[in-house]
Amino acid sequence: MFFVLITLGCGGETPTVATVAQAEPVASVEPVEPVAPIPPPPEEKMPTLRPPPPGFVALLDVIPNLGLEIRYHTENNFTGAPVPGYAAPGAWLLVEAAEALARVQASLAPEGLGLYVYDAYRPARGTKAFVAWAARTGQIHLVDGGYIARRSGHNQGDTIDLSLCTLSTGQPVDMGTDWDLLDARSHTKNATGEALKNRLRLRDAMSAQGFHPYSKEWWHFSMDLPGLKHRDVPYGAEELDEGAWSPPPGWDQPGWTP
Repeated sequence: MFFVLITLGCGGETPTVATVAQAEPVASVEPVEPVAPIPPPPEEKMPTLRPPPPGFVALLDVIPNLGLEIRYHTENNFTGAPVPGYAAPGAWLLVEAAEALARVQASLAPEGLGLYVYDAYRPARGTKAFVAWAARTGQIHLVDGGYIARRSGHNQGDTIDLSLCTLSTGQPVDMGTDWDLLDARSHTKNATGEALKNRLRLRDAMSAQGFHPYSKEWWHFSMDLPGLKHRDVPYGAEELDEGAWSPPPGWDQPGWTP
């Protein structure tokens, strides 16, 4: 907005006309409501690992420098989902089998090698989950062909799935295939070069301490101890106890998802 200011000069001078700007009125400002701080995301609750049942021992407690990657706790396994019984990642064996495995580890150390474990004792519900997966995905031939067991030595606590690793890096060595590849490429002698050499080195080291290899899976070894029971104690403390779990309805039917 503007207004005109006329100034009369002294001594009869011609009037001076000046234009003067008038300040605009200041608009009122609404008070700003304080913004509530964004709360931090809730902390992810870590699963609690149960102590092993009587007669069993946690492998990490008795074998130094042991590699451990429990894939059945994750989606990174052949079923594409975490497996029942593995809500917490752990690896148990019967004491006798664990002591034998410790001797294998010690025998490999002078070569700069160690053991890398994928699975040890397996709750029976996990074995049942594998069979249900095979049925609902139309792959029951994997059960009939000996790649997925209806009853597994893993459930007894004297069977283990493992590889070799380099102690200096902790990384698995070349075995020619990934663990749990369920076809003929995983047969122990179905490899060449360095991969075959590593498979046979693992087989010989395990056999020297009383473990029996499985010819269709280079990673699978069992002690075949007598008088053992199939157990269903889960690794996760929050999971249903042995004897309280039952299969979800329809989990062996096409379309069922975990």
